[in-house]
Amino acid sequence: MQLNSLIKLFNVPRLLLSSRQNNLPLAAVATQSNGFHSTVPLENATAKAAAMQKPKRPVNAYIRYAQSIRADLAKANPSASQMDLAKLTSAKWQTLDQPSKARLEEEYKRELAVWLQQNAKYLSQLTDVQKEELKQDRQQKAEDKAKRDLKRTLKQLGRPKRPINGFLRFCAQFKPKSGVTQGEHKEQMRALGEKWRSMSASEKEQFNREADEAIARYQEEMKQWEDKMLAMDNGDLVRRKNALLSPAPTPSGGKARTTKKEQPGAASGRPAAGGARA
Repeated sequence: MQLNSLIKLFNVPRLLLSSRQNNLPLAAVATQSNGFHSTVPLENATAKAAAMQKPKRPVNAYIRYAQSIRADLAKANPSASQMDLAKLTSAKWQTLDQPSKARLEEEYKRELAVWLQQNAKYLSQLTDVQKEELKQDRQQKAEDKAKRDLKRTLKQLGRPKRPINGFLRFCAQFKPKSGVTQGEHKEQMRALGEKWRSMSASEKEQFNREADEAIARYQEEMKQWEDKMLAMDNGDLVRRKNALLSPAPTPSGGKARTTKKEQPGAASGRPAAGGARA
């Protein structure tokens, strides 16, 4: 916190230059008259901008601890992934002594009290339109987090991954060269798209056939996985129309299967999750 304050203090003389470079509103920079710059409007605008700056909510005790040991953990475990480092952090937190946890919690509560006051002042200065935009932004972030959490849960539960279609298989075989810029990569992908459109049906047949075979395997794997999820009382993770079905019965000494009547896709072509094959 003190370091951030010092950085802001040292950057004050550069406000005029940085404001022009970033195309800030005219009211936020010094006015120019007869070849001289007036610093009074700049000071007023700076004070107003500082008052309108959204205060950053302090992180909780666990995140504080994680941030304090992150560098040492990464140095001691250079080959560890981010997930591995997170697990190591969680394990260390579990064994951390109570006085240390209490100190971190007290720091968090102290900064939280200050933030609550600053945030209340910030919200009181917002217009109705700005408040609505802030509300929508929070909702969008909540939805994005829910999607990430669901994706992580499905991966942990072993949900089959939908295979790629014929065109993407073609692109994978003739994928652009690595080490190119984003613009060059985009141009190479555009060229692959044009080449695919110019290919005959017989030239595309191999890629599309492989995609069809992969989709058939995927559909069977999905049926088995969804039956497993229903048996585990995880019906909320199953496609809606299949969540109404009971898990397929398991015959003694045999594999879990359902009859054609019980399988809505057996005769009518049960679509794969996420839509029809490309």
